[in-house]
Amino acid sequence: METRTHRFPVGTGAASVEVRNPAGSVTVEAVAEAPEFVVEVEPLDAAAEQLVDEVDLFLSGSRLRVAVPERRPWRTPRFAVRVTVPRGAATRVAVGSADAELRGELGSVELTGASAVGFVEHCSDLQVRSASGDTRIGTVTGRATIATASGDVRVGSIGTGLRVRTASGDVEVGVAGGEVSVGTASGDVGIDRLTGGSVRVKTASGDITLGVVPGLRVWLDLSSVSGRMESGLDADDDAADGGPAQLSLSVRSVSGDQRIRRSAA
Repeated sequence: METRTHRFPVGTGAASVEVRNPAGSVTVEAVAEAPEFVVEVEPLDAAAEQLVDEVDLFLSGSRLRVAVPERRPWRTPRFAVRVTVPRGAATRVAVGSADAELRGELGSVELTGASAVGFVEHCSDLQVRSASGDTRIGTVTGRATIATASGDVRVGSIGTGLRVRTASGDVEVGVAGGEVSVGTASGDVGIDRLTGGSVRVKTASGDITLGVVPGLRVWLDLSSVSGRMESGLDADDDAADGGPAQLSLSVRSVSGDQRIRRSAA
């Protein structure tokens, strides 16, 4: 099926893009010093091919909006939408069952989906709301807020703060600092390297594993009804020089196990 390509000049002011696509896929790629927005719209089925001329493309200054036709009584048209934006552009993507892939260095990102899989490579701040789709995040230099029902959450690096709420999905984080709050019912929680700040983790039946960078003084507040609790922090001589805690850990679980350890140097 034929792909329609549209080009729009980037006006003055901070660039931003909003993309709405119920089904199919959305790809946003940030390119350094891009002089224009490039939008590619590809219909993926017969229903979408009939409606491709109804795709809404609106530009106001440096703000671009792309919205494909909504659900029709007989079926939902499936489109593949690809947008190239300048580096640092604020991005909002709303999808139903469409997968979303956001690449390059973006500004503030807001991603909303139902059963979609979401991937964000790099952004300044992040907000994600999802029902059952998995969420994969590379680097967030600022704060991230993620809410999902049953989807798994994987985050590479968080700068100043993280808040995650999920029911049965697992949560995996590489490096995190600042204020961290993670709550899940039956999902496991793992954070490889905590660099300081305040961390609160709460789960019912999921296991919790937290890694603390070497030499960091830690204040622990652990509680579990029937789960096992293990701490490998006492053997770290580098953190035994007194002084106030550099990291506070508040961990709560019902039947899940808790493991606190030192991360590899």
